[in-house]
Amino acid sequence: MKATNPANPLPVIDLHEDITMYYLGFGAGEPLDDYNVDLPGRDADIPKYMKGNVRVVFASIFPGTTTFNLKAVKESLKRNSRRITDTIMRYPQTKLFEHFRVLYMLSEAYGIKILESFNDVEEVLNAEAFKLGFIIHLEGAEALDDPYDLKLLKKLGLRSLGLTWNYNNRWGSSCTSRKDYGLTPDGEELVKVANEEGVLIDLAHASKKTAIEAIEASKKPVIVSHANVKSVHNHPRNVDDDVLEALHKCGGVIGVTAVSSFITSKPKATIEDLINHVLYIYERFGSHILGIGTDFHGLLGSSPPEGFESVDRVQHLLTLLSEKGLGDNDLRNIAYSNVMRVLKAVFT
Repeated sequence: MKATNPANPLPVIDLHEDITMYYLGFGAGEPLDDYNVDLPGRDADIPKYMKGNVRVVFASIFPGTTTFNLKAVKESLKRNSRRITDTIMRYPQTKLFEHFRVLYMLSEAYGIKILESFNDVEEVLNAEAFKLGFIIHLEGAEALDDPYDLKLLKKLGLRSLGLTWNYNNRWGSSCTSRKDYGLTPDGEELVKVANEEGVLIDLAHASKKTAIEAIEASKKPVIVSHANVKSVHNHPRNVDDDVLEALHKCGGVIGVTAVSSFITSKPKATIEDLINHVLYIYERFGSHILGIGTDFHGLLGSSPPEGFESVDRVQHLLTLLSEKGLGDNDLRNIAYSNVMRVLKAVFT
């Protein structure tokens, strides 16, 4: 049986979606409705997860504050974005618990399981009938005042942590930093505590030096949850071959992402443009480094790639990769197996 058989689609793990920002940001550029409705123009919801057999989602908590900035507005208009605001990290601790609240309320309302162990993930992924589970992720560690705050957040259900967002912080420099000073001593301690607590480290948004030094500091594999390839499209949020090589050596995973500005400089990205990033990684590092991290609900009103407009299209992406010559094992690796390998190493 082919892995891309429509009658038996592969289960999928999505490494990054901004689900709480969707609700707390009044749609974040998308139409609002019950999450159990297949809503046109919304890139993810429960019916779309079912259609795409997306069973595990890294549900990102992004505790930034929405504000106004003229430069950001102009940049948004250039991208034809429907959302023309900016974000700052002001008192992120005050935002944090509202995001947790939203995730637990969604869990209660729709029977979505909050995944806190490797066994939890296996149960949802292998269930005979469709099940949906969230792994709670914190995007940027600005909300931590001390590395040991991570122990408290773990008790609330946090299992994945991004060291930075687009701004430098006490843990490391970001992808937009004018000076790449890398991982700080506090950042090294935070990586150590994360390893001890079984919390996955995510290096999306990190600078090159921060990423490489964090990989070296970690005793467990890490991920880059949502980014593409700098050699294919030179964007600050994408990663270069040195980072990919380090990720490959540590047994980590990169989730290719649907953010059009990370895919191409063309006005409108396509699914074929995204596939170019996948093939670049596959041809140089094999399929064991690859995953999917859509960043759906986080596109902020910008257009998704043509052909990959919503999460239910993920099986179409896998079918196209099969047509490009990737085998069944490669597709399983990309859909879920690589991430499961990392989660087993980190969570157990």
